[in-house]
Amino acid sequence: MPTSSHLLRWSTEMLPERSRFSTFREEFARLNLALDVIDHSGGRPRIDVTYLPLGAVGVCRLVTTPVEFIRQKNHLKDSRDQFGLNIIEAGPVQFANAGQEHVYGAGSACLVDRGRPLRIFGPRGGSVSFVTVQAAALKSLVAQPQDLSGRPVCPGPALTLLHRYLRSLASFKEPPSSKLISAAGLHLLDLAAATLGPNAEAANIVTERGVKAAKRQAILEEVAQHFSNPNFDLDNVARALGMSRRYVQKLLEETGKSFTEHLAGCRLERAFAMLTDPNCLHLAIIEIAFAAGFGDVSYFNRMFRQRFGETPSGVRAATMGKQK
Repeated sequence: MPTSSHLLRWSTEMLPERSRFSTFREEFARLNLALDVIDHSGGRPRIDVTYLPLGAVGVCRLVTTPVEFIRQKNHLKDSRDQFGLNIIEAGPVQFANAGQEHVYGAGSACLVDRGRPLRIFGPRGGSVSFVTVQAAALKSLVAQPQDLSGRPVCPGPALTLLHRYLRSLASFKEPPSSKLISAAGLHLLDLAAATLGPNAEAANIVTERGVKAAKRQAILEEVAQHFSNPNFDLDNVARALGMSRRYVQKLLEETGKSFTEHLAGCRLERAFAMLTDPNCLHLAIIEIAFAAGFGDVSYFNRMFRQRFGETPSGVRAATMGKQK
């Protein structure tokens, strides 16, 4: 895949229908992906690719109709010295690599050595998210990862965190900043190592760096998904993620904000968005406060003014004035 910092979103739907698959194969070759691609869709192939390079790590999501990808020995001269940690989101998908062959269902994962022959077959189509890691970077944290190639990855908390982290990266519409690219790449490398089993020297580094960052991100995602529930609280997060209340609080303290501040921030941003949305002008301010997750209107008014320097009614009046 490209090594620039550009976010790549690409689909066969962008190509002329009459030459769709042949053009797709040419595009794969142009991107230095040494593979044979065989269509099993009955002549109506669709392949969607999202790819984000993050230094020594790359993040990719592939959604396809029935298709087969094959990397033969003759392709290996163009292959990079990388490993790929694959998480199957929709399957079944068959992987053959390093003398191993297994069929994987949704939620399972496997490691492949991209420097060896590889076959991937989704007989009913599939969706796979994966992390590519430069071999040298992974070997600095995991002893003999080549011995794990072609085999199923044991499920566990680290794999769950990795999958959550990948989903959060998939929400990017534009490439992240260079600072975030560096941090995200490092966190993903640590999560891949934690999933596979870090060596003794790297275990503490991986836990303190990437795993903690992923847990913090998981907490913030829970808040972002459920803030509009007025009964949502710290206990909900702790139960959902299998953490103690104190540990959740401790992880959030490192962001400079408490759980309550993060929760109120999400609610206030939602309320502001609704107050300035012409499609929500028919809603009373109290309805908007409740929809954003606030149960006390006086508290909502006070917090809103502290955050935005204006009352909710003032913001709405300004919005209505712009509509005239």
